[in-house]
Amino acid sequence: MSHTRLFQPISIVLLFILGITLTTSLAQDAGETIIKREPIEHDYYAAGETVHIAGPVSGDVVIAGQRLTIDGPITEDVIAAGEIITLNGNVGDDVRAAGRVVQINGDVADHIVAAGETVTIGPQAKVGSWAWLAGRKVEVLGQVGQALKIGGEEVIIAGQIMGQVEIMAEQVRVLDEAVIQGSLRVQSPNPPDIAAGAIIRGDVTHVPMPEVEPAPVLQAVLLVTVLVTMGLLLTGMVYFLLFPRFSVSAARQIEQAPLICLGLGFLVLLVGPLVILLLFTLGITILLGILLAAAYFLMVVIGGLTGVIYVADVGLRRLFKKEKAGKGLMVLSLIGAFIVLGLVQLIPLLGSLAVFLLSVLGIGALKYQFIQQYQA
Repeated sequence: MSHTRLFQPISIVLLFILGITLTTSLAQDAGETIIKREPIEHDYYAAGETVHIAGPVSGDVVIAGQRLTIDGPITEDVIAAGEIITLNGNVGDDVRAAGRVVQINGDVADHIVAAGETVTIGPQAKVGSWAWLAGRKVEVLGQVGQALKIGGEEVIIAGQIMGQVEIMAEQVRVLDEAVIQGSLRVQSPNPPDIAAGAIIRGDVTHVPMPEVEPAPVLQAVLLVTVLVTMGLLLTGMVYFLLFPRFSVSAARQIEQAPLICLGLGFLVLLVGPLVILLLFTLGITILLGILLAAAYFLMVVIGGLTGVIYVADVGLRRLFKKEKAGKGLMVLSLIGAFIVLGLVQLIPLLGSLAVFLLSVLGIGALKYQFIQQYQA
């Protein structure tokens, strides 16, 4: 699998994330410039052209925008999508970031998943657990507590990695300052450039890029899967926070009219592509076909997320007796629903079938909600 083929889907995922987040607004704070200096004693969600969190946050942070900066300490997770992301403060749990430029300068207690054109783990940064990074240029100058996996065009290692390192890239440089306690495995058309002063405790393995092995392919698939899941999770959060009543109301249509939702879902999935293909073949309606294709894609994505929201809503209502949960609790339940559905998919055949039917129900429920509101 070539570098170009690997990063085409990654680029699409990033553009999709940015396209959704940069043109929408999250709850709590939204505007051109958002600056928070005072302490925040709860989860915080914001979107704007510039978002700057200078004070401490006792909870999760979910932000989207063009220029995102976090200076204050965050006790829980950070999820960020934007053009330029700079994380200077310490994070008490995980970091998930996607943008054109991602710069990590603070300490992260657990793991990092980050993707962008340029991704940098600064020299003062410390990652407590593992790190998965993807980008055109990836630099690891700080410390990673466990394993490190990177996919990119140019990769530079000059920090301390406590576990093994796996890299898929065109150019790999390991500088004098680098210390790798585990093994180094590089899949690249070029041998890695390892400086004389670099310390690598384990074995060094170079696999030429033309050679296709199952393990690197699975790693690439896993990396893309993680990025797609991040994108869908973030999109689901944005969708719910933008339209909390509509999204939950649409999801509950699955419970109120399951057969109608199932039928409408299959109708949208089967008829939509045929109509789009017909418009393209007519020639004079290509623009309409493109617009309809975009709308169809959005309908399928949001419909699938409607199914996930249904699982989250049912969990809150049945397990925790929360008929009207707050936004923060619903977002946490949404994350839990993604995890549950991921585990369900591990069941051979039946798991994938169940998730597919849930997605079809979600698409139908979304369509049915639109129909009801239009009639009203």
